[in-house]
Amino acid sequence: MKRILIVYATAGIGHKKAAMAVKAALDEMGPADTEVRIIDALDYTSRLFKWTYLQMYLFMVNKTPTLWGISYYLTDNPFINLVVSQIRRLNNWINSTKLREYLLSWKPDVIISTHFFASEVIGYMKKHGPLDPRLITVITDYRSHSWWITDKTDAYVVAGEDTRDDLLKWKVEESRIKVLGIPVEPAFSRPVDGKAILDKIGLGDDRLTILVIGGGFGVGPIEAIAKIIDSISRPIQIIAICGHNEELVKRLEALKPKFKDKMVVFGFVNNVYEYMEIADLLISKSGGITVSESLAKELPMMVIAPIIGQETRNSSFIVRHGAAIKVDKIGDLRDALEKLTAHPERLVNMRGEIQKIKKPAACYDVAKLAIETAGAK
Repeated sequence: MKRILIVYATAGIGHKKAAMAVKAALDEMGPADTEVRIIDALDYTSRLFKWTYLQMYLFMVNKTPTLWGISYYLTDNPFINLVVSQIRRLNNWINSTKLREYLLSWKPDVIISTHFFASEVIGYMKKHGPLDPRLITVITDYRSHSWWITDKTDAYVVAGEDTRDDLLKWKVEESRIKVLGIPVEPAFSRPVDGKAILDKIGLGDDRLTILVIGGGFGVGPIEAIAKIIDSISRPIQIIAICGHNEELVKRLEALKPKFKDKMVVFGFVNNVYEYMEIADLLISKSGGITVSESLAKELPMMVIAPIIGQETRNSSFIVRHGAAIKVDKIGDLRDALEKLTAHPERLVNMRGEIQKIKKPAACYDVAKLAIETAGAK
């Protein structure tokens, strides 16, 4: 039996969703001679390290986004990375004892990693230890960063040519770079009965539907966005998805009686693809997975004040390709929405541009790459 291990880290929901998408594709393809497992690398660290890893990230992007942006770009500098990477590698190594023990006990033939923490630990084990799987690193943003670079990664899966060029600048051999896209669940590539979904949640098909997503943790000024949408002159209906932020759900539910437009509110859901199917516009942060899901469903985006770092790089990609509109600050949102809804043909044009860059089958392509790699080992 060949063994394929998929590893993610719950530092943001996107890395997990990409891993789950590849797992779903592998399960569907069902190679009889292959066992597939999936783990959260942070479950194999101390509870303090796991808690700190996630909470530090959430604190910086929510409370000190400028500091996050500065650290993001500084550590992408080759000279600064040379120093910082040594400290980071040592810290990750010290806190990954259980992960290393698990890898050595199961001995996978191929590891698919959707987070740089796991890729770095596995790469170091390949370089200095007895473990020698083929390592496939899936970069979950539309541009790369020094954190993703490990000299023992056998194949990098990237979203597009921009990401490939970033890796080439870091002297990664072109033969190791696979432009397959960012994996999203197979459901995003399948047709859905939009009318049935609208009926199920009590909305109609006679007005523009705007979907607002705050990511898995319900971050961002979602409440303010909903109020602005309700204030525009044209009839609108709103779908708000708040992730695990239960307080946000309560606040939005309290607003509903005051709105002229209809709004339905959800917490964390597993069927985002259904709501993307019926939406005409998505307002959200520009995380790599959210962008990839919207592209798979040919759903135009409006990105508001992306956080400096991977979000600004992701938004620059989709804006440049005509798939999204960027709004620099929330105070400009109402005007942007009024202009867009006055010219609905722009949404049609944006969908046409999305067709040129979407890669909805990325999960299957990554799964196929893993199966082929395991067979060749």
